[in-house]
Amino acid sequence: MNFRLLNNLKHMGMNMNKNNNYIKRLIFSFLAVALIVVPGTALAQQAPDAIKKDLLEKGKKVYFKRCVWCHGVEGGGDGPSADRLFTRPRNFIQGTFKIRTTDSGELPLEADLIKTVKNGLPGSAMPAWGEFLGQDEIVAVVNFVKTLIQDRDFNDTEDEEVNIMDFGTNPWGTKGPYHLGIPQADVDAGKEIFIKNKCFECHGGEGRGDGNPTMKDDWGFPIVAADWTQCWNFRGSRRDAFNPFNVVRTISTGLNGTPMPNFREQITVEDRWKIAAFVNSLCPRKNIDPLTNKPIPDFLIQSVYTEGPVSPKIDDPSWQSPDTDSRIVAPPEEIAENPKRHYIAMAGQITRGKRNFDPKTDDLWVTSRWSAEENAVYYLVEYHLRFMTDDPEYPDAVAIQWPAKLQDLFGAEKPYFIMGDSKKPVDIWKASFTPKDYSATAAPNEKGYQLDVSVEETVGFGFDALQAKESEAKVQVVDSIYHQGRVKIMFKRDLATEGEFDVQIPTEQFIPVAFMQWSGRDKEKDEHNAISTWYYTILKPALPASLYYMPPIIAAIFVVFQGWLVWMTKRTRKMYDEGKVKRDELPK
Repeated sequence: MNFRLLNNLKHMGMNMNKNNNYIKRLIFSFLAVALIVVPGTALAQQAPDAIKKDLLEKGKKVYFKRCVWCHGVEGGGDGPSADRLFTRPRNFIQGTFKIRTTDSGELPLEADLIKTVKNGLPGSAMPAWGEFLGQDEIVAVVNFVKTLIQDRDFNDTEDEEVNIMDFGTNPWGTKGPYHLGIPQADVDAGKEIFIKNKCFECHGGEGRGDGNPTMKDDWGFPIVAADWTQCWNFRGSRRDAFNPFNVVRTISTGLNGTPMPNFREQITVEDRWKIAAFVNSLCPRKNIDPLTNKPIPDFLIQSVYTEGPVSPKIDDPSWQSPDTDSRIVAPPEEIAENPKRHYIAMAGQITRGKRNFDPKTDDLWVTSRWSAEENAVYYLVEYHLRFMTDDPEYPDAVAIQWPAKLQDLFGAEKPYFIMGDSKKPVDIWKASFTPKDYSATAAPNEKGYQLDVSVEETVGFGFDALQAKESEAKVQVVDSIYHQGRVKIMFKRDLATEGEFDVQIPTEQFIPVAFMQWSGRDKEKDEHNAISTWYYTILKPALPASLYYMPPIIAAIFVVFQGWLVWMTKRTRKMYDEGKVKRDELPK
Protein backbone atom coordinates (compact mmCIF):
# COMPACT_ATOMS: atom_id res chain seq x y z
CA MET A 1 0.00 0.00 0.00
CA ASN A 2 1.26 3.53 -0.73
CA PHE A 3 0.15 7.11 -0.36
CA ARG A 4 -1.73 7.24 -3.64
CA LEU A 5 -3.78 4.14 -2.77
CA LEU A 6 -4.72 5.60 0.61
CA ASN A 7 -5.75 8.86 -1.06
CA ASN A 8 -7.86 6.92 -3.56
CA LEU A 9 -9.60 5.07 -0.74
CA LYS A 10 -10.42 8.35 0.95
CA HIS A 11 -11.95 9.71 -2.25
CA MET A 12 -14.07 6.54 -2.56
CA GLY A 13 -16.07 7.56 0.42
CA MET A 14 -14.33 6.49 3.59
CA ASN A 15 -15.57 8.86 6.29
CA MET A 16 -13.57 8.60 9.46
CA ASN A 17 -14.22 10.25 12.80
CA LYS A 18 -11.52 12.11 14.69
CA ASN A 19 -10.17 8.95 16.29
CA ASN A 20 -9.88 7.24 12.91
CA ASN A 21 -8.16 10.33 11.53
CA TYR A 22 -5.64 10.07 14.36
CA ILE A 23 -5.03 6.39 13.51
CA LYS A 24 -4.74 7.28 9.83
CA ARG A 25 -2.02 9.84 10.62
CA LEU A 26 -0.13 7.20 12.56
CA ILE A 27 -0.35 4.87 9.56
CA PHE A 28 0.91 7.63 7.25
CA SER A 29 3.80 8.32 9.60
CA PHE A 30 4.70 4.64 9.73
CA LEU A 31 4.61 4.33 5.94
CA ALA A 32 6.69 7.48 5.50
CA VAL A 33 9.41 6.07 7.75
CA ALA A 34 9.26 2.71 5.99
CA LEU A 35 9.56 4.26 2.55
CA ILE A 36 12.73 6.13 3.47
CA VAL A 37 14.72 2.94 2.96
CA VAL A 38 13.24 2.36 -0.53
CA PRO A 39 15.41 3.88 -3.29
CA GLY A 40 13.79 6.50 -5.50
CA THR A 41 10.66 7.21 -3.44
CA ALA A 42 9.30 10.43 -1.94
CA LEU A 43 10.87 11.15 1.43
CA ALA A 44 9.17 14.16 2.98
CA GLN A 45 5.46 14.77 3.49
CA GLN A 46 3.82 18.10 4.25
CA ALA A 47 0.57 19.98 3.85
CA PRO A 48 0.15 22.08 0.69
CA ASP A 49 0.91 25.78 0.91
CA ALA A 50 -2.38 27.43 1.86
CA ILE A 51 -3.79 30.33 -0.16
CA LYS A 52 -2.73 33.76 1.13
CA LYS A 53 -6.08 35.53 0.97
CA ASP A 54 -4.62 39.00 1.62
CA LEU A 55 -2.81 38.79 -1.74
CA LEU A 56 -5.80 37.78 -3.87
CA GLU A 57 -6.95 41.24 -4.92
CA LYS A 58 -3.48 42.18 -6.11
CA GLY A 59 -3.04 38.80 -7.78
CA LYS A 60 -6.36 39.16 -9.58
CA LYS A 61 -5.27 42.47 -11.11
CA VAL A 62 -2.04 40.93 -12.36
CA TYR A 63 -3.86 37.89 -13.77
CA PHE A 64 -6.43 39.89 -15.72
CA LYS A 65 -3.74 42.18 -17.08
CA ARG A 66 -1.12 39.59 -18.01
CA CYS A 67 -2.46 36.02 -17.94
CA VAL A 68 -6.09 35.99 -19.04
CA TRP A 69 -5.24 36.26 -22.75
CA CYS A 70 -3.89 32.72 -22.79
CA HIS A 71 -5.30 31.01 -19.70
CA GLY A 72 -8.84 32.40 -19.88
CA VAL A 73 -11.18 34.16 -17.48
CA GLU A 74 -11.76 31.05 -15.34
CA GLY A 75 -8.31 29.54 -15.90
CA GLY A 76 -9.51 26.91 -18.37
CA GLY A 77 -6.64 27.46 -20.81
CA ASP A 78 -9.14 28.90 -23.28
CA GLY A 79 -8.11 32.55 -23.57
CA PRO A 80 -8.36 34.49 -26.87
CA SER A 81 -4.83 33.41 -27.86
CA ALA A 82 -5.15 29.74 -26.93
CA ASP A 83 -6.12 28.39 -30.35
CA ARG A 84 -3.04 29.96 -31.93
CA LEU A 85 -0.52 28.41 -29.55
CA PHE A 86 1.31 25.09 -29.42
CA THR A 87 1.37 23.65 -26.89
CA ARG A 88 -1.94 24.88 -25.46
CA PRO A 89 -1.90 27.11 -22.36
CA ARG A 90 -2.35 25.21 -19.11
CA ASN A 91 -5.87 24.53 -17.85
CA PHE A 92 -5.76 25.34 -14.12
CA ILE A 93 -9.18 23.90 -13.22
CA GLN A 94 -7.98 20.36 -12.51
CA GLY A 95 -4.92 21.51 -10.59
CA THR A 96 -2.37 19.60 -12.68
CA PHE A 97 1.01 21.29 -13.08
CA LYS A 98 4.12 20.21 -14.98
CA ILE A 99 7.05 21.62 -13.04
CA ARG A 100 7.00 20.40 -9.45
CA THR A 101 9.14 18.97 -6.72
CA THR A 102 6.14 16.96 -5.49
CA ASP A 103 5.07 13.46 -6.43
CA SER A 104 3.12 12.64 -9.59
CA GLY A 105 -0.53 13.72 -9.43
CA GLU A 106 0.00 15.98 -6.44
CA LEU A 107 -0.33 19.72 -6.07
CA PRO A 108 2.90 21.72 -6.46
CA LEU A 109 4.56 23.74 -3.76
CA GLU A 110 4.03 27.48 -3.92
CA ALA A 111 7.77 27.80 -4.61
CA ASP A 112 7.33 25.58 -7.68
CA LEU A 113 4.63 27.83 -9.09
CA ILE A 114 6.64 30.97 -8.35
CA LYS A 115 9.61 29.55 -10.29
CA THR A 116 7.35 28.67 -13.23
CA VAL A 117 5.87 32.16 -13.43
CA LYS A 118 9.24 33.81 -12.89
CA ASN A 119 11.22 31.70 -15.37
CA GLY A 120 8.50 30.74 -17.84
CA LEU A 121 8.39 27.45 -19.72
CA PRO A 122 11.06 27.40 -22.47
CA GLY A 123 9.86 25.84 -25.69
CA SER A 124 6.31 27.08 -25.14
CA ALA A 125 4.49 30.42 -25.33
CA MET A 126 4.76 30.90 -21.54
CA PRO A 127 7.24 33.78 -21.10
CA ALA A 128 9.54 34.49 -18.17
CA TRP A 129 7.45 36.96 -16.23
CA GLY A 130 10.35 37.66 -13.89
CA GLU A 131 11.54 40.04 -16.62
CA PHE A 132 8.36 42.14 -16.28
CA LEU A 133 6.82 41.55 -12.84
CA GLY A 134 8.12 42.20 -9.35
CA GLN A 135 8.51 39.35 -6.87
CA ASP A 136 5.49 40.60 -4.91
CA GLU A 137 3.35 40.55 -8.06
CA ILE A 138 4.46 37.02 -8.92
CA VAL A 139 3.65 35.70 -5.44
CA ALA A 140 0.27 37.44 -5.56
CA VAL A 141 -0.73 36.06 -8.99
CA VAL A 142 0.36 32.56 -7.95
CA ASN A 143 -2.01 32.72 -4.99
CA PHE A 144 -4.82 33.93 -7.25
CA VAL A 145 -4.19 31.06 -9.68
CA LYS A 146 -4.66 28.67 -6.75
CA THR A 147 -8.23 29.95 -6.38
CA LEU A 148 -9.01 29.01 -10.02
CA ILE A 149 -8.52 25.32 -9.26
CA GLN A 150 -11.91 23.65 -8.85
CA ASP A 151 -11.07 19.97 -8.51
CA ARG A 152 -8.44 20.38 -5.78
CA ASP A 153 -8.04 22.55 -2.69
CA PHE A 154 -4.79 24.04 -1.44
CA ASN A 155 -6.47 24.68 1.91
CA ASP A 156 -7.42 21.01 2.41
CA THR A 157 -4.53 19.99 4.63
CA GLU A 158 -5.80 16.44 5.08
CA ASP A 159 -6.79 15.30 1.61
CA GLU A 160 -4.10 17.24 -0.27
CA GLU A 161 -0.94 16.29 1.61
CA VAL A 162 2.07 16.41 -0.74
CA ASN A 163 5.29 14.42 -0.84
CA ILE A 164 8.55 16.18 -1.59
CA MET A 165 10.62 14.14 -4.02
CA ASP A 166 14.18 13.02 -3.42
CA PHE A 167 16.23 13.91 -6.50
CA GLY A 168 19.63 13.13 -5.05
CA THR A 169 22.54 15.38 -5.94
CA ASN A 170 24.75 15.69 -8.99
CA PRO A 171 27.12 12.71 -8.47
CA TRP A 172 29.85 14.26 -10.63
CA GLY A 173 29.81 17.73 -9.10
CA THR A 174 29.95 19.26 -12.57
CA LYS A 175 29.15 22.89 -13.28
CA GLY A 176 27.71 24.59 -16.37
CA PRO A 177 27.83 23.80 -19.20
CA TYR A 178 28.16 20.37 -17.51
CA HIS A 179 29.87 18.53 -20.36
CA LEU A 180 33.20 18.05 -18.56
CA GLY A 181 33.73 15.56 -15.76
CA ILE A 182 30.88 13.16 -16.55
CA PRO A 183 32.41 9.69 -17.14
CA GLN A 184 31.62 8.13 -20.50
CA ALA A 185 30.73 4.94 -18.64
CA ASP A 186 27.81 6.75 -16.97
CA VAL A 187 26.67 8.18 -20.31
CA ASP A 188 26.74 4.69 -21.84
CA ALA A 189 24.87 3.26 -18.85
CA GLY A 190 22.25 5.98 -19.26
CA LYS A 191 21.76 4.98 -22.89
CA GLU A 192 21.14 1.38 -21.82
CA ILE A 193 18.50 2.59 -19.35
CA PHE A 194 16.96 4.70 -22.15
CA ILE A 195 16.64 1.58 -24.32
CA LYS A 196 15.50 -0.70 -21.49
CA ASN A 197 12.64 1.65 -20.57
CA LYS A 198 11.70 2.15 -24.24
CA CYS A 199 12.02 5.92 -24.08
CA PHE A 200 12.57 5.84 -27.85
CA GLU A 201 8.87 5.03 -28.36
CA CYS A 202 8.13 8.70 -27.69
CA HIS A 203 11.48 10.48 -27.92
CA GLY A 204 12.75 8.71 -31.04
CA GLY A 205 15.88 6.72 -31.78
CA GLU A 206 18.22 9.71 -31.37
CA GLY A 207 16.13 11.69 -28.90
CA ARG A 208 14.62 14.25 -31.29
CA GLY A 209 11.04 13.67 -30.13
CA ASP A 210 10.04 11.86 -33.32
CA GLY A 211 8.72 8.66 -31.76
CA ASN A 212 4.95 9.08 -31.46
CA PRO A 213 2.78 11.47 -33.51
CA THR A 214 -0.52 10.51 -31.84
CA MET A 215 0.01 11.76 -28.28
CA LYS A 216 -2.49 14.08 -26.60
CA ASP A 217 -2.62 15.84 -23.26
CA ASP A 218 -5.31 15.31 -20.60
CA TRP A 219 -7.63 17.72 -22.42
CA GLY A 220 -7.38 15.97 -25.78
CA PHE A 221 -5.02 18.44 -27.48
CA PRO A 222 -2.02 17.22 -29.53
CA ILE A 223 1.32 17.17 -27.76
CA VAL A 224 4.83 16.07 -28.69
CA ALA A 225 7.74 14.53 -26.81
CA ALA A 226 10.71 16.71 -25.93
CA ASP A 227 13.56 17.02 -28.40
CA TRP A 228 16.52 16.09 -26.18
CA THR A 229 19.00 17.62 -28.63
CA GLN A 230 17.52 21.05 -27.89
CA CYS A 231 17.75 21.13 -24.11
CA TRP A 232 17.25 24.91 -24.04
CA ASN A 233 13.59 24.09 -24.80
CA PHE A 234 13.17 21.83 -21.75
CA ARG A 235 10.45 22.99 -19.39
CA GLY A 236 12.00 24.49 -16.29
CA SER A 237 15.45 24.95 -17.88
CA ARG A 238 15.64 28.73 -18.09
CA ARG A 239 19.13 30.17 -17.43
CA ASP A 240 20.43 26.64 -16.81
CA ALA A 241 19.82 24.83 -20.09
CA PHE A 242 22.50 22.16 -19.75
CA ASN A 243 21.86 21.14 -16.15
CA PRO A 244 21.14 17.37 -15.94
CA PHE A 245 18.93 18.08 -12.91
CA ASN A 246 16.19 19.23 -15.31
CA VAL A 247 16.07 15.69 -16.70
CA VAL A 248 16.24 14.02 -13.27
CA ARG A 249 13.32 16.11 -12.02
CA THR A 250 11.15 15.23 -15.01
CA ILE A 251 11.93 11.51 -14.78
CA SER A 252 11.15 11.61 -11.05
CA THR A 253 7.90 13.58 -11.07
CA GLY A 254 6.58 13.15 -14.61
CA LEU A 255 4.77 16.02 -16.30
CA ASN A 256 1.21 16.12 -15.00
CA GLY A 257 -1.39 16.58 -17.72
CA THR A 258 0.86 15.05 -20.38
CA PRO A 259 1.68 11.46 -21.44
CA MET A 260 5.06 11.77 -19.66
CA PRO A 261 4.81 9.52 -16.58
CA ASN A 262 7.09 9.43 -13.58
CA PHE A 263 9.66 6.64 -13.35
CA ARG A 264 10.47 6.80 -9.67
CA GLU A 265 9.37 3.19 -9.10
CA GLN A 266 11.13 1.82 -12.21
CA ILE A 267 14.39 3.77 -12.08
CA THR A 268 16.46 4.43 -8.96
CA VAL A 269 17.74 7.91 -8.17
CA GLU A 270 21.27 6.81 -9.10
CA ASP A 271 20.12 5.55 -12.49
CA ARG A 272 18.04 8.67 -13.10
CA TRP A 273 21.25 10.70 -12.99
CA LYS A 274 22.86 8.29 -15.45
CA ILE A 275 20.02 8.63 -17.96
CA ALA A 276 20.26 12.40 -17.42
CA ALA A 277 23.96 12.14 -18.33
CA PHE A 278 23.01 10.42 -21.59
CA VAL A 279 20.24 12.90 -22.44
CA ASN A 280 22.56 15.75 -21.50
CA SER A 281 25.24 14.44 -23.88
CA LEU A 282 22.86 14.74 -26.86
CA CYS A 283 22.46 18.51 -26.54
CA PRO A 284 25.12 20.59 -28.32
CA ARG A 285 26.88 23.16 -26.17
CA LYS A 286 26.03 26.64 -27.46
CA ASN A 287 26.33 30.11 -26.00
CA ILE A 288 22.85 30.76 -24.61
CA ASP A 289 21.23 34.21 -24.69
CA PRO A 290 19.94 34.74 -21.11
CA LEU A 291 17.01 36.84 -22.36
CA THR A 292 15.63 34.45 -24.99
CA ASN A 293 16.98 31.22 -23.42
CA LYS A 294 18.01 30.19 -26.96
CA PRO A 295 21.45 29.81 -28.55
CA ILE A 296 22.92 33.05 -29.80
CA PRO A 297 22.53 33.01 -33.61
CA ASP A 298 25.55 33.06 -35.92
CA PHE A 299 24.77 36.19 -37.92
CA LEU A 300 27.63 35.54 -40.36
CA ILE A 301 27.56 32.31 -42.37
CA GLN A 302 31.05 31.58 -43.66
CA SER A 303 31.35 29.66 -46.90
CA VAL A 304 34.71 27.88 -46.91
CA TYR A 305 36.83 27.82 -50.06
CA THR A 306 37.36 24.29 -51.38
CA GLU A 307 40.29 23.33 -53.57
CA GLY A 308 38.87 21.52 -56.58
CA PRO A 309 35.22 20.38 -56.74
CA VAL A 310 33.01 20.21 -53.63
CA SER A 311 31.64 16.81 -52.65
CA PRO A 312 27.86 16.77 -53.32
CA LYS A 313 27.24 14.06 -50.68
CA ILE A 314 25.93 14.94 -47.25
CA ASP A 315 27.71 12.00 -45.60
CA ASP A 316 31.11 12.95 -47.08
CA PRO A 317 33.69 13.65 -44.32
CA SER A 318 34.25 17.14 -45.73
CA TRP A 319 30.74 18.10 -44.56
CA GLN A 320 31.05 16.66 -41.06
CA SER A 321 30.85 19.35 -38.40
CA PRO A 322 29.37 19.29 -34.87
CA ASP A 323 26.47 21.48 -33.76
CA THR A 324 28.51 22.39 -30.69
CA ASP A 325 30.17 25.80 -30.49
CA SER A 326 33.90 25.27 -31.01
CA ARG A 327 34.62 27.98 -28.42
CA ILE A 328 33.05 25.75 -25.78
CA VAL A 329 33.99 22.29 -27.01
CA ALA A 330 36.81 21.88 -29.54
CA PRO A 331 35.85 19.67 -32.51
CA PRO A 332 37.81 16.48 -33.27
CA GLU A 333 41.10 17.14 -35.04
CA GLU A 334 40.05 15.36 -38.23
CA ILE A 335 37.17 17.78 -38.85
CA ALA A 336 38.55 20.91 -37.17
CA GLU A 337 39.15 22.59 -40.55
CA ASN A 338 35.69 21.77 -41.91
CA PRO A 339 33.12 24.57 -42.29
CA LYS A 340 31.20 25.53 -39.19
CA ARG A 341 27.58 24.52 -38.75
CA HIS A 342 25.90 27.89 -38.16
CA TYR A 343 22.85 28.31 -35.93
CA ILE A 344 19.95 30.31 -37.45
CA ALA A 345 16.97 31.35 -35.31
CA MET A 346 13.49 30.97 -36.84
CA ALA A 347 10.08 32.30 -35.82
CA GLY A 348 6.52 32.11 -37.09
CA GLN A 349 5.57 34.65 -39.74
CA ILE A 350 3.01 36.79 -37.89
CA THR A 351 3.24 40.04 -39.86
CA ARG A 352 1.53 39.62 -43.22
CA GLY A 353 -1.26 37.52 -44.76
CA LYS A 354 -1.88 34.12 -43.19
CA ARG A 355 0.02 34.27 -39.91
CA ASN A 356 1.77 31.40 -38.18
CA PHE A 357 1.73 31.47 -34.38
CA ASP A 358 2.81 27.88 -33.70
CA PRO A 359 5.69 26.87 -36.03
CA LYS A 360 7.13 23.43 -35.35
CA THR A 361 10.68 24.49 -36.23
CA ASP A 362 12.48 27.27 -34.40
CA ASP A 363 16.00 26.96 -35.79
CA LEU A 364 18.09 25.88 -38.78
CA TRP A 365 21.72 24.82 -39.10
CA VAL A 366 23.62 25.99 -42.19
CA THR A 367 27.00 24.84 -43.52
CA SER A 368 28.58 26.14 -46.73
CA ARG A 369 31.42 25.50 -49.17
CA TRP A 370 32.32 27.09 -52.52
CA SER A 371 34.64 26.18 -55.36
CA ALA A 372 36.38 28.47 -57.86
CA GLU A 373 36.97 25.49 -60.13
CA GLU A 374 33.23 24.80 -60.30
CA ASN A 375 32.27 28.47 -60.03
CA ALA A 376 29.59 27.27 -57.61
CA VAL A 377 28.48 27.57 -54.00
CA TYR A 378 26.85 24.88 -51.83
CA TYR A 379 24.61 25.42 -48.80
CA LEU A 380 23.69 22.46 -46.58
CA VAL A 381 20.52 23.38 -44.64
CA GLU A 382 19.44 21.17 -41.73
CA TYR A 383 16.61 21.38 -39.22
CA HIS A 384 14.70 19.25 -36.76
CA LEU A 385 11.20 18.12 -37.72
CA ARG A 386 9.56 15.46 -35.59
CA PHE A 387 7.15 14.21 -38.25
CA MET A 388 6.97 14.69 -42.00
CA THR A 389 3.91 15.08 -44.17
CA ASP A 390 2.10 12.38 -46.12
CA ASP A 391 -0.04 14.88 -48.05
CA PRO A 392 1.38 15.78 -51.49
CA GLU A 393 -0.73 18.96 -51.48
CA TYR A 394 1.22 20.17 -48.45
CA PRO A 395 4.84 19.09 -48.91
CA ASP A 396 7.54 19.98 -46.43
CA ALA A 397 9.79 22.72 -47.74
CA VAL A 398 12.75 24.96 -46.97
CA ALA A 399 14.01 28.01 -48.87
CA ILE A 400 16.94 30.39 -49.08
CA GLN A 401 16.14 34.04 -49.83
CA TRP A 402 18.53 36.60 -51.40
CA PRO A 403 18.32 40.19 -52.64
CA ALA A 404 17.56 39.80 -56.35
CA LYS A 405 19.27 43.10 -57.14
CA LEU A 406 22.21 42.87 -54.77
CA GLN A 407 24.28 45.19 -56.92
CA ASP A 408 21.69 47.97 -56.53
CA LEU A 409 21.66 47.94 -52.72
CA PHE A 410 23.54 50.69 -50.90
CA GLY A 411 25.45 50.00 -47.68
CA ALA A 412 23.35 47.97 -45.21
CA GLU A 413 20.19 48.30 -47.32
CA LYS A 414 18.11 45.12 -47.67
CA PRO A 415 14.72 44.11 -49.14
CA TYR A 416 11.72 43.48 -46.91
CA PHE A 417 12.46 40.12 -45.30
CA ILE A 418 9.00 38.62 -45.95
CA MET A 419 9.44 37.85 -49.66
CA GLY A 420 10.57 41.31 -50.72
CA ASP A 421 8.59 44.28 -52.00
CA SER A 422 7.88 46.09 -55.26
CA LYS A 423 11.04 48.21 -55.08
CA LYS A 424 13.47 45.60 -53.78
CA PRO A 425 12.62 42.08 -55.05
CA VAL A 426 14.12 38.90 -53.66
CA ASP A 427 15.47 35.73 -55.27
CA ILE A 428 13.97 32.66 -53.56
CA TRP A 429 15.37 29.11 -53.89
CA LYS A 430 12.72 26.74 -52.55
CA ALA A 431 13.06 22.97 -52.16
CA SER A 432 9.80 21.05 -51.58
CA PHE A 433 9.96 17.37 -50.64
CA THR A 434 8.14 14.28 -49.41
CA PRO A 435 9.76 11.16 -47.92
CA LYS A 436 9.80 7.78 -49.65
CA ASP A 437 8.30 4.76 -47.85
CA TYR A 438 7.80 6.80 -44.68
CA SER A 439 5.41 6.26 -41.80
CA ALA A 440 5.33 8.59 -38.81
CA THR A 441 4.33 5.69 -36.54
CA ALA A 442 7.07 3.31 -37.73
CA ALA A 443 9.94 2.22 -35.50
CA PRO A 444 13.13 4.32 -35.66
CA ASN A 445 14.86 3.90 -39.03
CA GLU A 446 18.64 3.97 -38.61
CA LYS A 447 19.20 4.50 -42.34
CA GLY A 448 16.77 7.39 -42.64
CA TYR A 449 14.41 8.13 -45.54
CA GLN A 450 15.25 9.33 -49.04
CA LEU A 451 13.30 12.35 -50.28
CA ASP A 452 11.49 13.20 -53.49
CA VAL A 453 12.60 16.81 -54.04
CA SER A 454 11.49 19.51 -56.45
CA VAL A 455 13.15 22.92 -56.74
CA GLU A 456 11.33 26.14 -57.49
CA GLU A 457 12.98 29.50 -58.20
CA THR A 458 10.77 32.54 -57.75
CA VAL A 459 11.07 36.31 -57.62
CA GLY A 460 9.34 37.93 -54.67
CA PHE A 461 7.84 41.41 -54.92
CA GLY A 462 5.90 40.74 -51.71
CA PHE A 463 4.24 37.70 -50.08
CA ASP A 464 1.27 38.15 -52.39
CA ALA A 465 3.34 38.92 -55.51
CA LEU A 466 5.54 35.91 -56.21
CA GLN A 467 6.49 35.20 -59.82
CA ALA A 468 8.16 32.20 -61.41
CA LYS A 469 11.43 33.10 -63.13
CA GLU A 470 11.47 33.32 -66.88
CA SER A 471 15.14 32.34 -67.07
CA GLU A 472 16.42 28.78 -67.04
CA ALA A 473 16.57 27.17 -63.59
CA LYS A 474 20.03 27.21 -62.04
CA VAL A 475 19.48 25.98 -58.48
CA GLN A 476 19.90 22.28 -57.76
CA VAL A 477 19.35 20.07 -54.73
CA VAL A 478 22.24 17.66 -55.08
CA ASP A 479 21.55 15.55 -51.98
CA SER A 480 18.89 15.18 -49.29
CA ILE A 481 17.75 12.87 -46.48
CA TYR A 482 15.38 12.71 -43.50
CA HIS A 483 17.08 10.90 -40.65
CA GLN A 484 15.44 10.36 -37.25
CA GLY A 485 13.84 13.77 -36.88
CA ARG A 486 16.41 15.77 -38.87
CA VAL A 487 15.96 17.08 -42.44
CA LYS A 488 19.09 17.70 -44.55
CA ILE A 489 18.93 19.51 -47.91
CA MET A 490 22.02 20.48 -49.94
CA PHE A 491 21.59 23.37 -52.41
CA LYS A 492 24.02 24.17 -55.25
CA ARG A 493 24.14 27.10 -57.66
CA ASP A 494 26.65 28.85 -59.91
CA LEU A 495 28.10 32.04 -58.48
CA ALA A 496 27.20 34.05 -61.58
CA THR A 497 24.25 33.59 -63.92
CA GLU A 498 22.50 35.55 -66.65
CA GLY A 499 19.04 35.72 -65.05
CA GLU A 500 17.68 39.22 -64.51
CA PHE A 501 16.52 38.49 -60.99
CA ASP A 502 19.19 35.92 -60.06
CA VAL A 503 21.38 37.01 -57.19
CA GLN A 504 25.00 37.30 -58.33
CA ILE A 505 27.20 35.96 -55.56
CA PRO A 506 30.59 37.68 -55.23
CA THR A 507 33.51 36.50 -53.11
CA GLU A 508 34.90 38.47 -50.16
CA GLN A 509 31.67 40.47 -49.76
CA PHE A 510 28.96 40.38 -47.10
CA ILE A 511 25.74 39.20 -48.75
CA PRO A 512 22.30 39.37 -47.06
CA VAL A 513 20.56 36.00 -46.82
CA ALA A 514 17.41 34.76 -45.06
CA PHE A 515 15.63 31.42 -44.66
CA MET A 516 12.08 30.07 -44.70
CA GLN A 517 10.61 26.71 -43.70
CA TRP A 518 7.20 25.06 -44.15
CA SER A 519 5.83 22.07 -42.20
CA GLY A 520 3.46 20.14 -44.47
CA ARG A 521 1.98 18.13 -41.62
CA ASP A 522 0.70 21.40 -40.12
CA LYS A 523 -0.70 22.61 -43.46
CA GLU A 524 1.85 25.41 -43.74
CA LYS A 525 1.87 26.97 -47.19
CA ASP A 526 2.79 30.24 -48.94
CA GLU A 527 3.31 32.99 -46.33
CA HIS A 528 2.11 30.66 -43.53
CA ASN A 529 5.60 29.58 -42.59
CA ALA A 530 8.58 29.96 -40.27
CA ILE A 531 11.04 32.66 -41.28
CA SER A 532 14.34 34.16 -40.21
CA THR A 533 15.44 37.75 -40.29
CA TRP A 534 18.29 38.77 -42.60
CA TYR A 535 21.66 37.22 -41.86
CA TYR A 536 24.88 37.64 -43.82
CA THR A 537 27.01 35.15 -45.68
CA ILE A 538 30.52 35.58 -47.09
CA LEU A 539 32.56 33.42 -49.44
CA LYS A 540 35.93 33.28 -47.74
CA PRO A 541 38.74 33.71 -50.27
CA ALA A 542 41.25 31.04 -51.13
CA LEU A 543 44.50 31.29 -49.27
CA PRO A 544 47.05 33.18 -51.43
CA ALA A 545 49.79 31.07 -52.98
CA SER A 546 52.37 33.20 -51.17
CA LEU A 547 51.06 31.79 -47.90
CA TYR A 548 52.53 28.45 -48.90
CA TYR A 549 55.97 29.48 -50.21
CA MET A 550 56.73 32.62 -48.20
CA PRO A 551 56.96 30.99 -44.73
CA PRO A 552 59.70 28.54 -45.85
CA ILE A 553 61.62 31.38 -47.54
CA ILE A 554 61.40 33.57 -44.45
CA ALA A 555 62.45 30.63 -42.27
CA ALA A 556 65.46 29.97 -44.54
CA ILE A 557 66.52 33.63 -44.42
CA PHE A 558 66.22 33.61 -40.64
CA VAL A 559 68.37 30.47 -40.35
CA VAL A 560 71.04 31.95 -42.66
CA PHE A 561 71.06 35.19 -40.68
CA GLN A 562 71.38 33.34 -37.39
CA GLY A 563 74.23 31.29 -38.85
CA TRP A 564 76.00 34.44 -40.03
CA LEU A 565 75.73 35.97 -36.54
CA VAL A 566 77.18 32.85 -34.94
CA TRP A 567 80.05 32.81 -37.49
CA MET A 568 80.83 36.48 -36.91
CA THR A 569 80.83 36.00 -33.14
CA LYS A 570 83.23 33.06 -33.33
CA ARG A 571 85.50 34.91 -35.81
CA THR A 572 85.72 37.97 -33.55
CA ARG A 573 86.60 35.84 -30.51
CA LYS A 574 89.32 34.01 -32.49
CA MET A 575 90.87 37.27 -33.63
CA TYR A 576 90.87 38.51 -30.05
CA ASP A 577 92.48 35.30 -28.77
CA GLU A 578 95.22 35.49 -31.45
CA GLY A 579 95.98 39.12 -30.58
CA LYS A 580 94.95 40.39 -33.98
CA VAL A 581 92.48 42.66 -32.25
CA LYS A 582 93.09 44.34 -28.89
CA ARG A 583 90.31 45.24 -26.50
CA ASP A 584 91.13 48.98 -26.62
CA GLU A 585 90.97 48.85 -30.42
CA LEU A 586 87.39 47.61 -30.44
CA PRO A 587 84.94 50.33 -31.47
CA LYS A 588 83.22 52.11 -28.62
